[in-house]
Amino acid sequence: MVLLEDTRNQPGKHKNIEAYCKQQGIEIVRTKLLVGDYMLTGPNSGGISVDTKYGVPELASNVFQEHERFRAECELAQKCGISLVVLIEEVLPGGLLENWRSPRGADGLPRHKFDPAKLKKSMLTMQDKYNVRFRFCDGRSTGRVLLEYLKGERE
Repeated sequence: MVLLEDTRNQPGKHKNIEAYCKQQGIEIVRTKLLVGDYMLTGPNSGGISVDTKYGVPELASNVFQEHERFRAECELAQKCGISLVVLIEEVLPGGLLENWRSPRGADGLPRHKFDPAKLKKSMLTMQDKYNVRFRFCDGRSTGRVLLEYLKGERE
């Protein structure tokens, strides 16, 4: 099995994914992908792409500050028949985005200023409109979970 990684992804950004793939004997080939960060090659690819986010703040940045680019990527995936999964490497408190709170800086103030409820509403709208799926996982299991989505073993 060969895992394709988008060249726009910073090399070494996902050492957890690299380590898992190495352990499983999966080769990673860097190439420009149409959408997302990772895809599989060959007949088992299933037209699925996974876009990884290091946590809720990166997701919020994409949805709010980089909205036009992010929306265009979701539209392109839909237009090309690619099922896009956005995999966020963060475990939500109580499993709910509404429970997420920004970590505090040294000054005691929240480092990130966005409303988790508004983020959830935007995610649901994008999910309905572009058929993109937003999923969360523990960063220690990202490699395994990523491959399960790409092989169609997870919804």
